[in-house]
Amino acid sequence: MLHRGSEWNKWDLHVHTPESILNNQFNTDWDTYVQTLFKKAYQEQIFAVGITDYFSIDGYTKLRKDYLGNDEKLRSLFSEDEISHIKNMLIVPNIEFRLSKFITGNARELSSLNRKLNFHVILSDELSIEEIQTNFLQQVTFDSYAETGSPAHQMPLTKTNLENYGKALKEEHSAFRDSGRSDLYIGMMNAGVDESNILKTLGHPLFADKYLLGINPDEDLSRVSWSSSGHASRKNLIKQAHFMFTANPGTVRFMQGEFHDSQDEFIQEFGTKKPCLWGSDAHDLEKLLEPDENRLTWIKAELSFRGLKQVVYDPESRVRIQHNSPQSKSEYQTIKAVKFIDGREQPEFSLADIPISKDLTSIIGGKSSGKSLLLHHIAKAINHEAVKDVSSISNSSTYEHLARSPKFDFEVTWDNGDISKLNELENTKPITYIPQLYINQLAENDGKDHLNELVKSILCQNDKFKEFITSSETRIAKLELELSNSISEYFLLRSEYENQIAEKSRIGEKKAIEKESTRLELQIKTLQEKSGFSETENELYQHLTKRLSTLNERKETLQKLYHTSNIMAALFNDQSSSIFDSLKLNANSKLPSEFNSKFVSKILDNARVELTTALHNSSVFAKTRAAKTPELIQKLDKEIQAVANRLTPLSNKVKDQEALAALNKTQSIEKEKLNQILGIEQHIQSINARGKEVYEQIVNHHKQLTECYLNISNELTKTDYQLDEGIGIKGDLGINTDKFNEFIKSFDRRTNLEKLFPDLFDESGFPIFRKDTYNQSIEKAFSTIKSKVDAPTLKKGVSLEIATKRLFSNCFEFNYIVNYNGDEIAHMSPGKRGLVLLNLLLHLSNATHPILIDQPEDNLDNRTIYDLLKGYIRQRKNKRQIIIVTHNANLVVASDSECVVVANQSGQVPDKENKKHKFEYCAGAIEHSFISPEKDGVLYKKGIREHVCEILEGGVIAFQEREMKYGFKF
Repeated sequence: MLHRGSEWNKWDLHVHTPESILNNQFNTDWDTYVQTLFKKAYQEQIFAVGITDYFSIDGYTKLRKDYLGNDEKLRSLFSEDEISHIKNMLIVPNIEFRLSKFITGNARELSSLNRKLNFHVILSDELSIEEIQTNFLQQVTFDSYAETGSPAHQMPLTKTNLENYGKALKEEHSAFRDSGRSDLYIGMMNAGVDESNILKTLGHPLFADKYLLGINPDEDLSRVSWSSSGHASRKNLIKQAHFMFTANPGTVRFMQGEFHDSQDEFIQEFGTKKPCLWGSDAHDLEKLLEPDENRLTWIKAELSFRGLKQVVYDPESRVRIQHNSPQSKSEYQTIKAVKFIDGREQPEFSLADIPISKDLTSIIGGKSSGKSLLLHHIAKAINHEAVKDVSSISNSSTYEHLARSPKFDFEVTWDNGDISKLNELENTKPITYIPQLYINQLAENDGKDHLNELVKSILCQNDKFKEFITSSETRIAKLELELSNSISEYFLLRSEYENQIAEKSRIGEKKAIEKESTRLELQIKTLQEKSGFSETENELYQHLTKRLSTLNERKETLQKLYHTSNIMAALFNDQSSSIFDSLKLNANSKLPSEFNSKFVSKILDNARVELTTALHNSSVFAKTRAAKTPELIQKLDKEIQAVANRLTPLSNKVKDQEALAALNKTQSIEKEKLNQILGIEQHIQSINARGKEVYEQIVNHHKQLTECYLNISNELTKTDYQLDEGIGIKGDLGINTDKFNEFIKSFDRRTNLEKLFPDLFDESGFPIFRKDTYNQSIEKAFSTIKSKVDAPTLKKGVSLEIATKRLFSNCFEFNYIVNYNGDEIAHMSPGKRGLVLLNLLLHLSNATHPILIDQPEDNLDNRTIYDLLKGYIRQRKNKRQIIIVTHNANLVVASDSECVVVANQSGQVPDKENKKHKFEYCAGAIEHSFISPEKDGVLYKKGIREHVCEILEGGVIAFQEREMKYGFKF
């Protein structure tokens, strides 16, 4: 059986035996009783029982001697599994006394409460039967007969004396004589002891720390009259008791101080809070281990009397009265045990399992004892990448010398049976691993991204913020893509513009061509007049000349259409991917996050196919149109030739035919140039118009990108997202220096960019975000770098397009700023900073996977650890498994560590050698206590409590403060 320290188990500390004389409904068949008791305990997984009898331990004695100490007898009654369970059970004696006191709240209650109070003494199983009989029971006395004017005669509490007392009462009272009850029954029914006598007897050194006192209040203490004459007697009994034997919900709450104005007021009146325990109070076989209304007692402790005492030291967290187990963590999220697998020729580690509590496990040990090594390997075996990530931030050791050996491994066993291994990197589970110094680094630049992710994950526990930030991030990604596409289009247009300007310049200056065309026209007219053309011939000549010009213009248009169709065909092919990416982003931003991803992927895959097909068809259509153009041009060429043929005889009538032909040809060329220039000018006009649209898109996209981040900052100001415990979160928008430096690196180093773009830099020359002017500054910077006059010199290999994309890229840096009581975390002392961040990690995060922390107490004083840090850990360990390495006794003891793992490395300290291996570990509950100097190996010579007191400075004081706090005297 793997002992994991303090664990939740079912306890029944009020089980009567056939030796209980009062209200005994058992038969005398002890075998049947024992079989029923332990078979039920096995079936119901009850691990501790208090064997109860009135005024005696007769039943406990018989059970110990005739059954538990008789293996042959056990084998005759139980199976091997049942015997194993019995051997692991805690069985303690519970002596039920009747006090000589009657306490009532008012006169009307006298008849209903005309009976003595029950007073329970639970003793340690380490006490022998003879020690209990001789030094306790035989020393307690009870009042027997009395005479006028004399005190009642005191008699030792023995079976013979009780029988004699009963016999005397029968002689005096006929109802007792006629009852048919035995002398012992009548004696026990009437005997009453004084609690002071019990307490005085238990003052014997033999019983130090080996008893617990409990009273059984029949009434609801939250409803009784505390102003009656029984006030002081009732209160004194409560103060004297370690626990209440009750399951009454009102009394349970009353004993936790819930009916007083404050906890301090309750403690001032009653001394301390009291745990409430319950049991079956079984007097027959049927009720054995079956308390009324399934009010089972669950105790979180080692199965020992020392474990039981923990309910006194920690009544709020160590005991529950309910049907189901208080342990509610999912088994797939809790580690059960870990172990080293060292198959090297000289193994340094034991192969034994190291148990881990489902709640809080503290790893302690001397310097270089293997504490951090163990924690690191637990984390690394579960999630290699997570450990690598945080270790790089904290600069902590990664123990690579062990990982390099193929015969070395580490294994983590989970409560659901899963196994995580160091050498199986692909098999990972979520954990939070916090190595030493990592928390301090979170607030530094190196850890800023980790801190942002931590705060964001906590904020996303709010569904409203999660929806908002997911939508914002999708919008940001879409804007980044649209910005890049718009800039690409802008520079395509810019390139086309420059090509058109160059082509226009090549053709000639427009005014000069127009002037030359007018001059040529006059010359042609003069020659035509001298040629003797008739009016009809002249009209025909003019018609054919005009027709020839029109045909040439059509030919030019067809040539342009041919060129345009080819460009469009190429564009459809080039843009298909970016169009689909934009569509996909838009779809993801509008679809609910929980929507079926396979369904969405199927639709998008279909859309990709359909869109690609459509764009391909459009490309084919454009190419088809382009393919028809040469044929049309060929037809035009034939018609042009036909018109030219008709012009030839008319041209021959011109006296200076060669001059006229030359003039006509020249004029035709000049007109063609004018037509080309007009076409280019129209094209330039459309380029300019589109260029302005695209430029506005770039500017607007960048403004929207800025607004997205500013909206996140504004959203964080809402009270919905402000955390508890004095911790606040706000957003800070700045410029990422590394990203902005990509833009800076686009230019020659001799360029003084700070002077050129003063609004983008602070006085120290660092990029700065100024909310009111940033977008205008970016626009101004763009105007400057594309200007042909004052533009800075670009580096070789860097185009203006690349520089522009870097300028308009997402250079924003959004940080979540944590503040505590108004102080920003970056300005706090290391100790205060660590405390706030631990609060975030432990208390405010709703994550339920294990968290592993190496020395959370770094930079904190003992008072802060006791007052604050231990509270964070105590509260959070109820919802997630926590494993810590610590040197602080207060953190181990005051946080009530369920399991303490003690580490030791041989050779570090004289006389502190291990049993066999260089590194060894032992584990158990903090209540586990013993000293056995004769044993081998330093870890096995004493219990966990002794190790804590020896290894951790202030360990003894920590235990004393914890136990004295809850009213336990030393």
